[in-house]
Amino acid sequence: MLRRTAADILAILAVLAVIALVVGQLTGQPVLLGYVTSGSMSPTLEAGDGFVAVPATVSDDIESGDVVVFDAIELQGGGLTTHRVVEITEDGYITRGDNNPFRDQEGEEPAVTEDRVVATALQINGQVVRIPGLGTGIGAVRDSGERVQAAVAGVLGLEATGPRALSGVFISIGLVLLLIVFADDIRGRQGRDRTRNRSRFGDQGIDGRWVALGLVFLILVPANIALYAPTGTQQVVLDGDDLSTGTTVGDSVETQLTAENNGLITMLVFLETSHPNAELSRTELPTPSGGSAMATLTVTAPPPGEQTVVTISEHWYFLVVPPAVIAWLHSIHPLVAVGAFNVLVIGSVLTLVGATFGFSQRRVRPRRRDVSLRLLIKRLLR
Repeated sequence: MLRRTAADILAILAVLAVIALVVGQLTGQPVLLGYVTSGSMSPTLEAGDGFVAVPATVSDDIESGDVVVFDAIELQGGGLTTHRVVEITEDGYITRGDNNPFRDQEGEEPAVTEDRVVATALQINGQVVRIPGLGTGIGAVRDSGERVQAAVAGVLGLEATGPRALSGVFISIGLVLLLIVFADDIRGRQGRDRTRNRSRFGDQGIDGRWVALGLVFLILVPANIALYAPTGTQQVVLDGDDLSTGTTVGDSVETQLTAENNGLITMLVFLETSHPNAELSRTELPTPSGGSAMATLTVTAPPPGEQTVVTISEHWYFLVVPPAVIAWLHSIHPLVAVGAFNVLVIGSVLTLVGATFGFSQRRVRPRRRDVSLRLLIKRLLR
């Protein structure tokens, strides 16, 4: 009994890991799990090692010695970087890879501000919780997905199809299949406890209600995390002592704001500010998968010795309905827009499952009653 319980707990943890990895692929940022691709953090984290990533919105205050995931501006061309905080200054965090001889800010990378930190690596007794080989495994799945995508694109003549999008879809599908395998393990053990001569799935059939519940869970959990992960605020600080030559008090100063979508689904980003001396050129930014969109913030220059701090809020939504509909729902309240998306997903799933299985128990008589779903998937992938 104890052994079976331990196995079930491990399976559940694996399921949670699968969901986290799928969400990470969809959002383009670590969600519960992250990994490094270089040896800059060696020996703490070797290339291909994974770690537990605590989202910045729920992590404790960052201290010197913490390992953080931040959105680099200049370092290696920009993008997410995992390095250790070695100093905290008024301008932001000073970072360095454990295996690097120089601090990141000794080059062109500016100090890391709070809004650029996306996660903190979990540490226990000062040691980063390391998951050996996690990134290597994900890389292998990604490479396989890209090879399959290239083959499919060649057969169908889809040369313009971006490799990033389809490979991400293949990764997600593969991880969901892994999820099904673990779920089947749990179901199979429970069925063997009740009877060793009959298949629970074969005797009781498919219940559309459970199918719908499972699909809703698999879709809504990562989707809602993808909506809330990038949502938040950022600040633009204009210092009267640092104005460019020729700019006087009361002049208009422009700052470019960029929304980057590292996920696999086109998003609609809403920018808002209530500052009386600030104006946004665009408040709605459709942002394609793997692309970016820009808006211009215009602020009135403050006098010397003073600062103007403009707070800008961001709200992200999946662009699955016309932008005007999302804008109307957002104008009521952001939670209304998110709630409407959830209702849309639930309604679509119920319609699909109802048309396919119905919502009463449906008996299924497989030809091979002794072949588990796990074995069928293994045979399929062989």
